[in-house]
Amino acid sequence: MRWVGRVTRTRDRQGATGAMEPRENGFAESSEPSSTSASSASWCSSVTREMDADAVLENVTTQRMQVAMLARVGATEGEGTIGPRVPGSKIVRVDIDGMDADASTRDARVLERFARAGCDLSRKLVLVTVDGAVDASGSEAIVIEALGRAGVCAMVMKGGMRAWIDAGYPTTRDDDGTTPRSASTRLIVWAPPRSRSTAFERSLSRHSQAKVLHELLTEPFLKEKNPGNYQKIIDGQAEQDVDESCGSSYATALEVLTADFSQHGKPFFVSKELSCYFDDNQISDDWLLRFKHVVLVRDPLDALKSFYRVSVEGDEQSSYFDVSEAGFHECFAILHRLNRIGAECSAVDADIDLMKNPESTLRLVCDLVGVAFEPSMLEWEPKELKSWQKFRGWHEDASNSTGFQAIEKAPLQYPPEVFAGAKTCRPYYEAVLWSSSRALNHWPTLRLLSPMEHKFSIVLSASEEHVARDMHAKFLASRLPGASIYMFQPKWVKEAEELGLDFFGGGFVVCGTREKVMEMARALDGCRKCQSTKVVRGLIMRSSPEETNDKDDVTRLPFPCTPVVASVDFIDRIEFIDELSRTIECDLGV
Repeated sequence: MRWVGRVTRTRDRQGATGAMEPRENGFAESSEPSSTSASSASWCSSVTREMDADAVLENVTTQRMQVAMLARVGATEGEGTIGPRVPGSKIVRVDIDGMDADASTRDARVLERFARAGCDLSRKLVLVTVDGAVDASGSEAIVIEALGRAGVCAMVMKGGMRAWIDAGYPTTRDDDGTTPRSASTRLIVWAPPRSRSTAFERSLSRHSQAKVLHELLTEPFLKEKNPGNYQKIIDGQAEQDVDESCGSSYATALEVLTADFSQHGKPFFVSKELSCYFDDNQISDDWLLRFKHVVLVRDPLDALKSFYRVSVEGDEQSSYFDVSEAGFHECFAILHRLNRIGAECSAVDADIDLMKNPESTLRLVCDLVGVAFEPSMLEWEPKELKSWQKFRGWHEDASNSTGFQAIEKAPLQYPPEVFAGAKTCRPYYEAVLWSSSRALNHWPTLRLLSPMEHKFSIVLSASEEHVARDMHAKFLASRLPGASIYMFQPKWVKEAEELGLDFFGGGFVVCGTREKVMEMARALDGCRKCQSTKVVRGLIMRSSPEETNDKDDVTRLPFPCTPVVASVDFIDRIEFIDELSRTIECDLGV
């Protein structure tokens, strides 16, 4: 079993290239003599090498090497009929037809099978056999020889799939659907870049039962959707002399994230992912329901300032500033989708919740997942985790941190793009922020403007199912300038009235679904001081444009109504917001 060596090249800071030896990170030397045929001597390294199962696990969970399962009979490329396999692995048939063909023809067939299975032969590869054996005269040896002659950087996992299973490592079976379906103690943290999410991840990694993965979706998404930024990451890895991305597909990363580590003593699974790399088309509802979720946000101006600072002060190859990757629009969309499908989720603000109240916030997250809070999660040794190395230069603050303490930074001049981007992101951020459990604790006020800024008040007639519902109503309210915003369920009207809120003394707007706006109107009529006649306009959230043709809402409610399609594209139109603002101000006689 051999190390199939391919000399790689790296780039120095001036752009020059130079040869370097293949890195041996995670590779275990074999003490066994070579058992391959003599014909392989021309391409094999003089040192026989294998990769242990634990090193393969590390490479799989950090996406440093591809894994190919060598299947003899009854399997086809990309389809599993071989029983348990390594998560994210590709199935490659090795019962090659035409074994007696000449070497060049046979090699071409071997390489074609790897390509058809989805393997990128320009990147590192681990070969896994079912039983760990490679017959020197058999088809596996022919495959290894062909890869060697093609210069493919490949290794063989010591002991094969049998060693993997004996170690208690997670497996995937395509033929019987045994991939875990229960969310139980499995958590995904979705966050925009520069939202203190890596410090949050470091805290969660301190839990004694936690298996934590780091941004498995980032490289695959960039590779498939943004090759330019992906290349910056690859260049940074070469410059920093850390293991390069294996080029996994997005689908492969999704499969690895469903791996079950509970049999390995780590029932609390966590993966921190960046929201801007959430692919709505490739991530299914079924996949999302296998996890519980935390959507972590931070004030967009602070997040984008930090994003820009990294591009200036970070590694010159891999760091960059790209407002399109701000991630707040995606946080909004993720939370809305999670609510729609009934997934268990929570919204957390990095500064208001995590930095100011770390213990109570961590207890909330632990309660969500169903694990006990551990005090060790509040502090840690300054350290760069192995899984962070692939993005070295982006996590310096987290690597140097010892807990949830802010780090003072020197003043920096920021370009207009930072402030413009933050302004665009704010409504998405506020809609998520107002969906946290803390919003309930501070009800009914979401946003209270100063007398100089205040023009009118909006009451969001909230759904009863979950505080994070009504995402588009919150987004609409945030987009309206000069609006102080309140949110409560119609059944809480009398309690709100007793608080003496200012909006009860004058005209205001009610926003929600038709049913909730009507329910709020009835509840207001039951108040002593405030009647539904104080409502100057209802904003009726509809699920589609077709529903806006129904005039039933206008005739049944004692105030004029404006139908609003519950769609970001509809609400985010400047002309719509301007017209609606003028209409409301006219209603109020402003």
